[in-house]
Amino acid sequence: MSGPASGSGIALALAVLEEVARGGPTLSANRIAQLLGMPRASAYRLINSLTSDEYLLRHPTLDGFVLGVRVVELAHLIAPRTADPTPEIIAALRERTGEAVHFVRYPGGRVVIVDEDPDLPLLSIDRTRRQLGATAIGRLLLAEFPPLEATVDPVAARVVADSARASGISIDERLRIASEIERLGYAWCTEPGAVARACIAVPVRSPEGELVAAVVLSTVGAERDRVARHLGALLDASAELAHRAYAVDPQRG
Repeated sequence: MSGPASGSGIALALAVLEEVARGGPTLSANRIAQLLGMPRASAYRLINSLTSDEYLLRHPTLDGFVLGVRVVELAHLIAPRTADPTPEIIAALRERTGEAVHFVRYPGGRVVIVDEDPDLPLLSIDRTRRQLGATAIGRLLLAEFPPLEATVDPVAARVVADSARASGISIDERLRIASEIERLGYAWCTEPGAVARACIAVPVRSPEGELVAAVVLSTVGAERDRVARHLGALLDASAELAHRAYAVDPQRG
């Protein structure tokens, strides 16, 4: 057997922490066991141990976990001394538009909700992470890895393909989504119904052009024009984030 499940106890513990960091608080112990290919009983014992030692913390209302205080302390010891400009930029965008603004990252072909607007939360974090074709956030990720095309990150492409297949998205649909986003430069989605929403997700790219994050704006009501009028502000915020948060480290050249 290969992969985390065949590793040492330390490797397994680190793999669990990595899955929690990527997956967020909706990732249950059972799902962690599935992702790592571990027997459920072994995963539960390891997760209980990490929780007891304060490397993990059970979320108070959801089924999953968040990283514990000892991981946070370790991160602070090795974190860059320059402040992350992301919270400031997202807060300014919320004030400028008066609408709900979210910020997400895309590590390893997954959706990680970094900053969810508390005034108008996402309809479902789990659906946002797993049903990629159903939201503007997920559609950006689908478009980053068009099927049948070569990629510099085959592991992330496989994660995206598995998520698309699991939620019933055909290859033709993925190609259509990728073509639309290439033409527009952003993803959009409307959801009619009793809790109608319109949403735009603008990509934030690394200096190498890779999709690393997205600035997302959501409005009440399914009128595309209402959300599209804020596109300029979203593009400005995306450019500022790319410049201030993801610019090339001058120490590395």
